[in-house]
Amino acid sequence: MSTTMESTIVGAVLALTCLGGIALASQPSAKSPITVELVRGNGFATFTNRAQPDNRIGYRFHEHTPITHGNVPAANKDADIDPDATAKLESSFARRPDVTVNRIKVDEKDWTPQVWTFYLVPVADGIDMLLVVETADLGLNAYYGVQQCFRMSGKTNAEWRRTIAETPAFSEYDLWKGEATNADSKTSLTHVLRKGKWQVLPAGADTVGARTPLGLRIDSQRTGGKLETMPKVGPYEARMLEPIDSGLITRADRQGTWVCGIYWDRTSHVTDHHPADCLHAIVNIGGIPPKSKRAVRGKIYWFKGTLDDLRERWGRDFSHGSKRAVP
Repeated sequence: MSTTMESTIVGAVLALTCLGGIALASQPSAKSPITVELVRGNGFATFTNRAQPDNRIGYRFHEHTPITHGNVPAANKDADIDPDATAKLESSFARRPDVTVNRIKVDEKDWTPQVWTFYLVPVADGIDMLLVVETADLGLNAYYGVQQCFRMSGKTNAEWRRTIAETPAFSEYDLWKGEATNADSKTSLTHVLRKGKWQVLPAGADTVGARTPLGLRIDSQRTGGKLETMPKVGPYEARMLEPIDSGLITRADRQGTWVCGIYWDRTSHVTDHHPADCLHAIVNIGGIPPKSKRAVRGKIYWFKGTLDDLRERWGRDFSHGSKRAVP
């Protein structure tokens, strides 16, 4: 990958120099059991949780190519961007204790030149996230969908994948290895909210996913109202199932006592992908004029609790995005 990546750790942090680059890790916090470590040239993160110590969850910040549609706005007012509010939000994240900052210069083929700055803050039930996208001489289309990868590879996944994530509690691959080879269907640990209720995404070798309300609007525009002509979406051509209420997607352990999941504002599609054993959120970072910024909030959840506990917490964290999903 030709992408240039620079990373900074802000707050109480630890920098570890290792062969092949620099691995950066946040210090354990009294307020959070979760630690963030940047690895592999800072293109990935590995998360650990001292409350569930036998698991490491992975994250890939930048992969594949964007999905684009629509015109580039000429000015911030056309894009509904308030530069002062963006600056204030970014400053508030930068000042938070134990924040990890990952700055990525995106400039390779098929990408409009831009800079991403990720802020990751461990909290009691996961990681608060902020992505600030800054454009240069060219702005971003009204829809500029980028894939974010949340990895839960287990002990039976390929060895190189397990250097990023080894999460047997949430691995569908590990679960399938223990199931009868003649089973009619594989067991799924992946859940989404559909019509206000938790439903599973079917498990299998092919990639499946679903459109959020934003994704429905965008794909309707892209197809001229003929969604049936676009049965698959995204870098892995995920087969689109019935639409979902929001971008919240999660894995629960087999006992239903632990949950981990991801949510980004402005998510248009979610997918469940194998063999990486990962969940994807396709996030619309677009609609940015030249030489401007957009801030997008997100959160990774990882805590001991039920799916309903997750829905309640997410509803508090993102009340603007949860009206349909939380009665």
